[in-house]
Amino acid sequence: MPATFSLASEYKGRAPVHEDIPAIIALMHAHDVAEAGGGEMEEESSILASWEKLNLETDAWLITTTEGFVCGYATLTVEDAGRILADGYVHPEHYGRGIGTAIISFTESRARELIADQPEDIRLVLVNNIVANNEPAINLLESSHYSLTRVFFRMAIMMETSPTLSAFPEGITIRMSDGSPEEIRYAYDTIEEGFRDHWGHAPQDYDEWRKHMVTETFDPTLWFFAEDGNRIVGAALCREREEGDGWIARLAVLRSWRKRGLGIALLTNAFHAFYQHGIKRVGLAVDGQSLTGAQRLYERAGMSVTMRIGRYEKELRPGKDLLP
Repeated sequence: MPATFSLASEYKGRAPVHEDIPAIIALMHAHDVAEAGGGEMEEESSILASWEKLNLETDAWLITTTEGFVCGYATLTVEDAGRILADGYVHPEHYGRGIGTAIISFTESRARELIADQPEDIRLVLVNNIVANNEPAINLLESSHYSLTRVFFRMAIMMETSPTLSAFPEGITIRMSDGSPEEIRYAYDTIEEGFRDHWGHAPQDYDEWRKHMVTETFDPTLWFFAEDGNRIVGAALCREREEGDGWIARLAVLRSWRKRGLGIALLTNAFHAFYQHGIKRVGLAVDGQSLTGAQRLYERAGMSVTMRIGRYEKELRPGKDLLP
């Protein structure tokens, strides 16, 4: 642990190991229930994927009681475009005991150590995401000189009956992916182009993207392409989560084909596919200030906000900002 790491005597800190994952998932869920009345259950596969991007010995921390109960967890990940993401959780039964303060302290301390490894002259920013109505967390971050820069939403729909399909624009057809390497590349190209003008989007390496999107549970029958002739102009990439809910991981429409009803057609087609699979609850994440008005589109399709997430940032080093 870094020198700034300080906990009360009833707690211990160490690096997490694979056997801790069920307890980490339980901690995250307890946190979401306390802060927002519920939330999407984290998955072992997503935790393992996040661990691949960091050094567990230096950039991940587990906090337990002396009896071994997991009551705190944090990671620090260097992302693209000069952003370093600190992700921390405290079990609600252990609020107000200094764990959150310690997490802020040692993640920032470690982030400052990482500055030397980053390219010169670029702006470096430390990011923390919290439930947007968590007043103690807001006060803690603001007292540590973080500023709110963005609000994101988690949204969901519970389908009691088969959803109504929206019509695709004239000349546009919909098809499932066949899961071939060529189709996975098409999906990547479509999503990258569709998200190019979204806030905070940094181009992602294809191999890294594929590793994240094509996991052991990859089901090509839940990936959909919208085509205008021979050109793919939109995509909805979906999957079934481990707890049995549906998740729309990516939904994008190319710029020249927007404002024609293609987005809501892709969305309701995804709902229908999930319903045919026996999956009635479907969720996604969206930028609350999306330039494309994505939140309003999802609301028109029957989705509602289940959690608001505030993005707080602190500049570690001035320089050229790589985000648009």
